Amino acid sequence: MSSDLLDCLLNTLNSEEINYCHWKSNIDLARATSGELDLDLLIARGSFQKAITILSRLGFKTALVRWGTNTPGISHFYGYDPKTERFVHVHLFSRVLTGESLLKSHLFPFESMLLQNAGYVGPMRVTSKSAELVLYTIRMFIKYGSVLDLVYLLKNSEKIKSEVRWLKDGYDLTEALSLLKQYCPLIDESLFVKCIDTLEGEVSLIQRIRLARKVRGRIRNYSKHTFLEWVSALTRLVFTQVQRIIGSRKKNKVLQAGGAVIAIVGADATGKSTLVSETGRWLGEVFTVRIVHAGKPPTSWATAPVNLLLYLFRRFLPKLRSTRVEKRFSPENGDFPLEEKGIASLLSAIRAITLAWDRRNLLLKSWRAVANGEIVICDRYPSEITSAMDSPRLQEKTERGGWLASFYNAAATLERHFYTQIPSPDIVVRLHVSVETAKQRNRLRNKPGEETDTYIESRHHQTREWHRTGTRSVFDVDTEQPLAETLLNIKEILWRAL
Repeated sequence: MSSDLLDCLLNTLNSEEINYCHWKSNIDLARATSGELDLDLLIARGSFQKAITILSRLGFKTALVRWGTNTPGISHFYGYDPKTERFVHVHLFSRVLTGESLLKSHLFPFESMLLQNAGYVGPMRVTSKSAELVLYTIRMFIKYGSVLDLVYLLKNSEKIKSEVRWLKDGYDLTEALSLLKQYCPLIDESLFVKCIDTLEGEVSLIQRIRLARKVRGRIRNYSKHTFLEWVSALTRLVFTQVQRIIGSRKKNKVLQAGGAVIAIVGADATGKSTLVSETGRWLGEVFTVRIVHAGKPPTSWATAPVNLLLYLFRRFLPKLRSTRVEKRFSPENGDFPLEEKGIASLLSAIRAITLAWDRRNLLLKSWRAVANGEIVICDRYPSEITSAMDSPRLQEKTERGGWLASFYNAAATLERHFYTQIPSPDIVVRLHVSVETAKQRNRLRNKPGEETDTYIESRHHQTREWHRTGTRSVFDVDTEQPLAETLLNIKEILWRAL
């Protein structure tokens, strides 16, 4: 499926006479133009700023490497195409930085060679096969001279041969040798031809490595690093990969605009959990994303002993268990479970404090992740409305006296203090669905006896409003429509807001 966004980008680049070309891996151009692979565009220095303006105008966003080095001269731009439901990744180069797979090890003065020898393949300007063959051959033998690249090369030996054959199909050897002489005279014609034959032929790995050492010796002036700099860069690379493994982060990109907390809130049976999961999967295809559940925060070391004691109290003294919310909810006055008496009131207050503490810890940790560029998607989020779902539970009862009332009021003050310390989310998606639809969906969730119709009504009453001062953007989404339509709507909303 073709990408409307990519077609629009290419047409705009062409109409505004941007000097660019797709400069490598043109054998996979069809996959790149469908959005399946990233688009490697080399932009002439004089057109670079204008190209960035075009990308921004079309909704592309700049991304950075989260763990590792962001290389000057290489930029990452991502756009979202609703037609293909894929991200379009434009890998923008202003210089020809290439070489080893894990480190951009060499800088070549090949911009003019690639840009001046380009023609159109459909709407895309593509460098000629002769120019690409010159660069591809040099790139491959830089890799054969890198121990870290050998595993990749062995696994992809057939792919390398097929790409060389594809480049030779329709290229002009005389033109390729002329370009080599003009732009990379350090490599003579006989060595270049031997390199091409080696890539295509059945030659041992040892012979390829020996030839790579000769090629790398000739082009050492184009090397980006001294030996000590290379060791330092490699050490940093290993360290960043360990960080990713420890953090269980599969993707390594963050938006240049910074991270964000996205809260998806709404009553039961509005589709929160499904939409949180799908949104996380979608953004997690590219960016560093974590999903948290503020409605059920993990128990911290500070609250674990208290929660254990509360569990034991309720296990062995079942009369002290809080009754179900639908039994305590009064639709006439909208009041909520603040009327337990005696020890039950005490236990409810303690549980409210530990829950507030755990939510605060979870969301402060999420906020620190956002400060490092991550996108945090939160299933439910506390509002500042007392008695709303996932929000402060306790209200002070100033009209009452006695030690129990004093304790309860102090607990309410402490709970409110913890919730006040929680930062406001950046983006909130408020889900809405009719109570009748919610009841129907709930009956299909196979939770007999756990969530009655009365319970669903009460939860909808609790979430009639969601408000937290300081929230940057709040979007209301009707989830009566099919899941696919709802998800597409949310993706477009979030991509604009991020």
